Amino acid sequence: MLKMVSKSKKTVSKMIVLLLATVIMLSACSSAGNTNTPSTGGEPTSSATQNAGKEESKEPVRLSILTTHTNSEYPMKMKVADDPFIKELSKLSGYDLQYEFLGHAADFDQQLTVRFASGNLADLVRTPSIEHASHPGAVEEGIFTELGPLLEQYGPNILANIPQEAWNSPLVSKDGKIYAIPMTTGLPASKVIYVRQDWLDKLKMEQPKTIDDYLAFFEAVKVNDMNGDGNPNDEYGYYVRENLSYADLFFQEFGVSPHAWHVVDGQMIPDIIRPEMKDAIAFWKMLYDEGYVNPNLFTNSGADWSAGIVQGKAGVWVHEIANYSLGWSPGVYVNQPDAKVDVLAPPTGPKGQGGLSLRTNGVGHVWAIPASSKNAVEAIKFLNWAWSEEADNFFAYGVEGFSYEVKDNKVNWNQAVSVGDLKVNPSFYQRIINVRGTGAMHDNVIEMSPDKDILRKGIKIAEEAIIEHDSLNMPALEAFSTNPELRPGDGWTSGGLFLDMFAKVVTGREELDPAFDHFVAEWKRRGGDAAIAEATEWYNSKK
Repeated sequence: MLKMVSKSKKTVSKMIVLLLATVIMLSACSSAGNTNTPSTGGEPTSSATQNAGKEESKEPVRLSILTTHTNSEYPMKMKVADDPFIKELSKLSGYDLQYEFLGHAADFDQQLTVRFASGNLADLVRTPSIEHASHPGAVEEGIFTELGPLLEQYGPNILANIPQEAWNSPLVSKDGKIYAIPMTTGLPASKVIYVRQDWLDKLKMEQPKTIDDYLAFFEAVKVNDMNGDGNPNDEYGYYVRENLSYADLFFQEFGVSPHAWHVVDGQMIPDIIRPEMKDAIAFWKMLYDEGYVNPNLFTNSGADWSAGIVQGKAGVWVHEIANYSLGWSPGVYVNQPDAKVDVLAPPTGPKGQGGLSLRTNGVGHVWAIPASSKNAVEAIKFLNWAWSEEADNFFAYGVEGFSYEVKDNKVNWNQAVSVGDLKVNPSFYQRIINVRGTGAMHDNVIEMSPDKDILRKGIKIAEEAIIEHDSLNMPALEAFSTNPELRPGDGWTSGGLFLDMFAKVVTGREELDPAFDHFVAEWKRRGGDAAIAEATEWYNSKK
């Protein structure tokens, strides 16, 4: 039963209620006026917020990152949650970094296609370019976030460290707008020719310098059991992988490159349709017919190609100089304890010395931020931190106290650490989880590497083997948008019209002259003529 109260007591009660309400309102207004709300990712906070944080700490922002394992054993087999390098990178940057590793090369492209089709993307997605075949029309359809305004506000370190020519790249920008952040290569060019030096020594042969020298070496490899497994027929002079990726030998020696465009009689013409290409194709057919190249060159997957090299199937192959320490230094070759590798310059041929890499703007791959991400600002802030001096040591040497120590201002770097039973190659923190690009080729890193002599030799060779061309920074052509099979480029457009003709001629299914002539006519008919006109207009406007 409720007790009755007097009128005076009711009045006092009302006054108390009003007073309490006023206090609560003033407190609420004071809180609403404090705009320094708690944040993460290294952002400063006010003292009031910091005090509040002591009572209730806020978790760091979680950023998801989709990239490739580059066919490296450690990221393929490790447990991401247990990895000390990603943990350290998260700690240093102030973010909860969630890396997911897809496949490598063609496998990565296929898996990326599925992820874009499903919309199952991360906050940061590594891709070869903003207009790659794995996500056609992504820019036009608004799948990628425009990054220019965010970079100006949150990315001063990024803008200061990446040169302007990289931002001009069509891999990054379109119609004057930035849709991705470049991963820099660190070198103007990086492709070299690898050779089994121990095979040359065994055969008492000098390092090849001309095409004829290479052919003599290939013949010797063909008839001798170079890897000592009892089978003289499982080694090849020149070992090549699917879609002829990294098959850069024996083209520029004939004056052409499957990747390049040149101005001919006032028009921009791709080398794939120039008459000189027939000489290169005829040479490749001879390599195939003589057994100097592996017969599965059109289907040899990246993983099988790498495995074949360490199994002793390759006399010569082409790849990046940075990959020497990653996969081809002594000790990795199966049952070949005396294996030794060196690097070579491309040979001279009928049209002079060959080349290996097109001149580029220094962009390797790019980071795109999908419009579906709710963390675009935080992703830019993370990349901005990654381009700071604070991140330098991590992307060079890994985790302090684990893979390196600093004593008397000198770095002592241990390149042979393991996590559990898994060895960690330095490429994991220098390249694979390095969002800047690569730290493997920095001078301070090379100087401390036991492989420094061959790395410096390879860097010099790669730079001298640059292929000059007229298509540097040419944007993706609209004429190819509905017919991507016409596009020249890496992997020769993975099943494109040129690669199809090339494979048929090399394997003997079609004769060279009629097949090449038909290819050129079909290439022009499907949109090649329009592409030439568009490329020529771009070139003239640029000049």
